[in-house]
Amino acid sequence: MKPAKKLLLNTLALTAVSLLMRTIGMSFGVYLSNTIGPEGIGAFELIMSVYTLAVSLAASGVRLSTTRLVVEARSRGTHSDRRVMALCLRYALTLGLISGAVLLGASGWLATTFLRAPEAARALRILAPGLPFLAVSSALSGYFTARRKAARFAATQLLEQLLRIGITICALHVAMPLGVAHAPLALVVGSCTAEVLSTAVAYSLFRAELRGRRGVEAASPLLGRLLAIAVPDAVGSWVRSGLVTAKNLLIPRGLEKTGASSRSALATYGTIQGMVLPVLTFPSAFLGALAALLIPEVAESAALGHRGHIRYVLSRVIHVTMIFSVAVAGVLFFFAEPLGEAIYPCKGTGLYIRLLAPVVPIMYLDMMVDSALKGLGHQLSSMSYNIIDAAMSLFLVWLLIPRLGIAGYCLTFYASELLNFYLSMGKLTKETATGLAFGRSFAGPAAAMVLAGTLARRVTLPLVPAVLMCLALYAALLVALSCVRREDIQWVKSVLGR
Repeated sequence: MKPAKKLLLNTLALTAVSLLMRTIGMSFGVYLSNTIGPEGIGAFELIMSVYTLAVSLAASGVRLSTTRLVVEARSRGTHSDRRVMALCLRYALTLGLISGAVLLGASGWLATTFLRAPEAARALRILAPGLPFLAVSSALSGYFTARRKAARFAATQLLEQLLRIGITICALHVAMPLGVAHAPLALVVGSCTAEVLSTAVAYSLFRAELRGRRGVEAASPLLGRLLAIAVPDAVGSWVRSGLVTAKNLLIPRGLEKTGASSRSALATYGTIQGMVLPVLTFPSAFLGALAALLIPEVAESAALGHRGHIRYVLSRVIHVTMIFSVAVAGVLFFFAEPLGEAIYPCKGTGLYIRLLAPVVPIMYLDMMVDSALKGLGHQLSSMSYNIIDAAMSLFLVWLLIPRLGIAGYCLTFYASELLNFYLSMGKLTKETATGLAFGRSFAGPAAAMVLAGTLARRVTLPLVPAVLMCLALYAALLVALSCVRREDIQWVKSVLGR
């Protein structure tokens, strides 16, 4: 099978699973908003922001180093998958055990000092035993991604999500009669239990994949190469996670300084973080699979010295990403209120969706650029940009939200995404001579969507037909403006052709 076709088929399979997972997750989010409300979601999001620090210690660098080591070993014929994975799994398990012990021991202090909620310590202690499993799962994910079988691992993630939802619903039935304050505890019980069970299934698939496989073993050391890839990514991720956690904790406190009550501030935080942002990122399921598979594709081409192929793949990926993300941003912007009302029962989500929708193209393209940089071995640069972005966001949250309220949050969100994209895209252009065709990939699609969205909103139609009409007009205008050309269509046909 041709590499391009193999990449596409894996992308389609992984996208289907990812889209199903996002749909299930969004539906579950609606259920939670009805059951525990924005305030309960806000409390859970704050707990998870602290938990993210422990996740960074447990899994940062694991997935990326596993993917690149497997790809490099197979491309050069130096080591078998069995030897590479034995090392990666031991490394992941060690980090997971250390992070679990740290979270378990520091749970009381974290809950009291940072969350200002001593009762949250129990939730953090429940989450701690799942960290070794999470780390091992990250290594397994890296292996299946490198082997172009990410869709197989995605099936275990789907199982994990279904288990999490089922266990959480059962736990909520027990916890809710005791009060909404117990809701976050039910959510973390579901999360930890599902993590353990899904990792066991993923490991079984991995063992079946390796059964009977042998390979060449070289004398060259692997540990040094693993640490060279993992440590910069991990250290950078720890720093960035600390800054992001601090930023998340400051958001509700900053809103309180504007005169909002603690409950109102927590509800606003829960609305944005737990309800609006999932709507903005939901369509990225169509690109998330491609972003994950782009790492081994670029890494393999770089290992073989195929610079021309890298430029070709990246130019196509950037163009497709921009056309898709502009369409998403336009639909979210022009249909924000009916979308918000259709998804969530509480008011106000539509306004936040419209305010943040224009930054979606930058978010989605930055995701692809970040994956390309990691595939090229520039994870240190990518992580340094993320740290700069997180530090600036923390400063702006501290400065703007107490003075401007939610407007300060929106300004911070825009500044963060623009800075990160500017730095990452500049690095990618320098390394690969791949740039953004501004007219064909951005200005043209943006003009087409503005016209399509304006016309569709002037027609009195229900939400779904109106969105479909908008997208149909957008597609026609893309062709009329030469944003989609005959060679683009022929390229897709050549990849899909038998």
